[in-house]
Amino acid sequence: MMKAAGLLTLICSWSMAYGQQPQAQKLAQAMKQNQIALQQYTWKSQTQIRKEGEIKATKLFSNRYSANGEVVQLLIEEQSTKLPKFGIRGMVAKKKKEEAMELIDALQRFAKSYAELPPAKMQEFMKTAKVTLETNAPQPLLRLESGNVLQSGDSMVIWLDANTRRQRRIEINSSFDAKPVRMVTEFKDLPDGPTYVARSVVDYPKEELTLTMENFGYEPIANEEEALLTKN
Repeated sequence: MMKAAGLLTLICSWSMAYGQQPQAQKLAQAMKQNQIALQQYTWKSQTQIRKEGEIKATKLFSNRYSANGEVVQLLIEEQSTKLPKFGIRGMVAKKKKEEAMELIDALQRFAKSYAELPPAKMQEFMKTAKVTLETNAPQPLLRLESGNVLQSGDSMVIWLDANTRRQRRIEINSSFDAKPVRMVTEFKDLPDGPTYVARSVVDYPKEELTLTMENFGYEPIANEEEALLTKN
């Protein structure tokens, strides 16, 4: 998942590269305000692990921002496939689960490496990105595409609303352990509010493994506090 700070640098670099420094400053301010606005909400998120097409684990979290801007998660519910506990089958199942969790952790770290591109890599992406205007969507989109971002042969595409410059989608195709991996992040806008990451998916076909994270149920903190006071 691409972080707001990473996108901010990418978009501002693109604006400056095209001689639009005033617009870049406006974009920077707008994205900073967007991040501040998100901190005024609580929301729920769900993470899901699919293996060979079957759901193996699902976790539901309640989320809010701390005073220092970090996301604080509280596990609400967890469901997972039951595994054998005893005998050889139990030992094999335990070993497979441990290996799967190691792979999942490694894939999450790999996705994070793209989400937190070093400034030099971001600038190189913007310098080489091909910019096109797509008008076949309900709203016109700016498409920024470039390759060899972190690895030879990888590619990253960013879609922005052509009018508001708000994020709409990021798609990354790369390789992990010499096998293809695809990462897609989709964004939505809250009604009269900020933009948020609605869905993020990491797909690793080699192991038939898919990691999905979704954010939903956004509520302003003021509304939540008012509801608590009403109950009391």
